Amino acid sequence: MAGVPDFLVIGAARSGTTALTSFLGEHPDVFVATPKEPHFLAFPDGGPRFTGLGDDDLVNRTAVRDEQSWRALFRGRTERRLGEGSVTTLAYPDASVPAVERFCAPGCRLVVMLRDPVDRAFSSWLYLRSRGHDAGSFEECLAAEDERTEAGWSHMWQLTRLSRYAEQLAPFAARFPDRLLVVVQEEFTADPTGQLRRVLEFLDVDPDVEIDPSRRVNASGLPRSRAVTSALNTLRRSPALRRLVTAAVPQRQRERVRSANLDRATVDPATRARLAATLAGDVRDLEELLGRRLSLWPTAADGARP
Repeated sequence: MAGVPDFLVIGAARSGTTALTSFLGEHPDVFVATPKEPHFLAFPDGGPRFTGLGDDDLVNRTAVRDEQSWRALFRGRTERRLGEGSVTTLAYPDASVPAVERFCAPGCRLVVMLRDPVDRAFSSWLYLRSRGHDAGSFEECLAAEDERTEAGWSHMWQLTRLSRYAEQLAPFAARFPDRLLVVVQEEFTADPTGQLRRVLEFLDVDPDVEIDPSRRVNASGLPRSRAVTSALNTLRRSPALRRLVTAAVPQRQRERVRSANLDRATVDPATRARLAATLAGDVRDLEELLGRRLSLWPTAADGARP
């Protein structure tokens, strides 16, 4: 069906979806929409109005709010595969599963990337900090999650819930069992060429196109300089400046500048153990859903301990 998405990278947030869509967008037979995350399928009845810290910047401002505008993202494209990469599609399955059936091409293929759930949650917190949104330590944000969700804060602040993959993925696996590809982020990192080839074969496009999937994209870390963070956020929030910089500075160079302002950080071991115990049941459900062990995940190993 011309001009209609026939593949989606649906999530999970902070699991490598931005990198994957960037690599896919380099393929001559693949088109990925801009913005990468229009969010329409998660909110088909009208865009979100989240009220949390930074939510206007994170979601509200960039969400495509109607079907016509969403379809316009793909109008006139002639590539073999057309797609987008909204992580909200996975985060809100009750709305997005029927929306995929209603708005996407018949046979639309779905790619999901999953990462160790504790690492994903911590990366989400780091991402929020790197965007200048400081609502407390990782531990404080975990403790405040339910209260903030009740108050209307977006999914990006739902650090634990978004790491419960089984409950989000199960509706997609039930409705689209033959059209769903699960990619484990840690396996992609270990074998980027082989895993990218697997995705391209799933999308039925030439897997031998030369693409370098080993470079870092959208890395996590704590910001070194508030001034640099503020300048980068000013660019993001100004459509005119963003278009100017995008046209003048290659994406790889922009990513190097952003990454240079980040320091690596790790989860406190005691916090990791507590969160791993909280998520252990969902990890076991996910392994059953996928029919495989997730042996590269520390959280899976932690959950197996008596």
